[in-house]
Amino acid sequence: MTDDLNAFVETLDESNILAEETFEFIASIPDRFERMRIKSAIEIKARKHSLVRQFNDLLEAFYTRQAQQFRQENTGNTTNFINQSIQLNCGEWQADDGGVRRSEMQKDGRNILCRYASPIPILPTEILVNVDTNIEKMRLEFKKNGAWNSIIVERSKVANNGKIVDLADCGVEVNSDNAKLLVKYIADCVALNLDELPRHKAVSHLGWCENQFMPYDPDIKFDGEKENKYLFEAVSQTGDYTEWINYTHELRKNIFLRMQMAASFASPIIEKIAALPFVLHLWGGTGSGKTVGLMVAMSIWGNPRMGRMTRTMNMTANSMLSTAAFLRNIPFAGDELQTIKNKWDNYDNLIMKVTEGVERGRMSYDKNNEMRAWYTAFLFTGEEPCTKSGSGGGVINRVIEIECTDKVISKGNETVNFVNKHYGHAGINFILAIRNEDLLKQYTEIFNEILGLNITTDKQASSMALMLLADKLACKYIYTNEQPLMICEIEKYLTSTKAVDVSERAYEFIVNMIAQNANRFKSAENNNGEIWGKIDEYDDTVLINKDVLCEKMTAAGFEFDAVKRKWAEKEYLVKNSMGRYIHQTKCFSSKGNYIKLQLPELSDDLETEENPFGD
Repeated sequence: MTDDLNAFVETLDESNILAEETFEFIASIPDRFERMRIKSAIEIKARKHSLVRQFNDLLEAFYTRQAQQFRQENTGNTTNFINQSIQLNCGEWQADDGGVRRSEMQKDGRNILCRYASPIPILPTEILVNVDTNIEKMRLEFKKNGAWNSIIVERSKVANNGKIVDLADCGVEVNSDNAKLLVKYIADCVALNLDELPRHKAVSHLGWCENQFMPYDPDIKFDGEKENKYLFEAVSQTGDYTEWINYTHELRKNIFLRMQMAASFASPIIEKIAALPFVLHLWGGTGSGKTVGLMVAMSIWGNPRMGRMTRTMNMTANSMLSTAAFLRNIPFAGDELQTIKNKWDNYDNLIMKVTEGVERGRMSYDKNNEMRAWYTAFLFTGEEPCTKSGSGGGVINRVIEIECTDKVISKGNETVNFVNKHYGHAGINFILAIRNEDLLKQYTEIFNEILGLNITTDKQASSMALMLLADKLACKYIYTNEQPLMICEIEKYLTSTKAVDVSERAYEFIVNMIAQNANRFKSAENNNGEIWGKIDEYDDTVLINKDVLCEKMTAAGFEFDAVKRKWAEKEYLVKNSMGRYIHQTKCFSSKGNYIKLQLPELSDDLETEENPFGD
């Protein structure tokens, strides 16, 4: 064969050395060494005729044309996986149960190399566009151990050679060697199937998306499986709906459970009427059935087991807010509030955070992260109240707090076993039913009726109106043989306007503190302790040292500067002749800065000789 090759070279001259047949002859030589030897021999001849540059340029162009023709002959392929959910045009890739690969012609125009993008079947099956962020994600399906698996990933991850390697943790067979090819294969599948590849609206949370509700509407997809897989799966249905209605109907004769269920049903209504999140806190001694009641209330939506729809409160603040943002319109159920008591000086900060409805903005090194929001009811239980005497008015306003004076549920074990087997049906039926209701109109009517009683604040009335409306709708569509709760049945659970007013509570605290320390307001002759001020029994006023007043108020959770203006408006605080809050005067020869307060008038039957405020 070598003689034949040499003979062909001898026939070449200036007239045919650049002919196409010459380049075809070179490319047809199977042995690479012989091919390079003949190419060098022809170059020597071409140099004699001053044609070496043209020869090399044309040879390179010939190889390029050969490669293009090869690619054209190997395009138009389609994925051919067994039991694939969709068939895609995959271009130059061979995609079957043997894996994903393509043949590449080498630069020499002769050798063909088979390179694998994946040793297992894999393909993109849909594009998910998040309606809140407009960020696109992709569903990848891959076949492993004879079964198809599905994962949802950000498009930026499957478009980056370095990031796509992370999918190995999910079971995708990708490493640093085939990462670049897998990125190219996925990109080709998307580009070649823009019209065929399904695109769906998606959300990363449960609850409303316009007038659709996740997870009850099939037209909207969920793209947050990685972060909240177990909680998402908990919102499901099992057991018998009719049995659940009949069983819980008997339980609802208990007002405490009825309130828990009303708050649970109220959660998806909050966003629809642009109301604020609120807290329903049921508290009392252990063994009263509060936790079981919580599970019954959450069986409306899904699996009520602890760790699923019902959660322990022993979690961080960030975890709690993240869970609330995911639930969005489905209630947050937190059991045993006292388990986090040591993490907070009081519960005020917790209540304010969860009822704000939006988390604090965060920033990463290259961008602002999405600020997540929620519009949900928080159902808490505990052994003690979550508000204290020093709690701010904003905190008390946002909590419906009920002491369990009787058992919530008597047959606890039986009830737990039942709701663990029958749950989730009421939620989907409730959502389907209220879509066509004029929720705002009905809410406004109830809200105005509560306010008309002049017994509570706007925010308390708003939370209770939500619960009453939810109970009314539950009776209309689910418990059709029940009568809705009436305002007269629940008004005792509303916090009074006076109790919400911080200035009133602070004034009441100071009056009691003075009564408890009457000796501190007498002369030093009869007082071995500190002198705090002086009580004027004739006009029922008291002078109290400003530093003592501020110290005692701060210890109780109040601040003098925050209430002094309202005290003056209510004539609890007596200003000096210059119209100032501070009196610079003497009390039992002790000169200092004093605050003068008007003490409350007492009826004759309450006044005694021991009462420092009496005559």
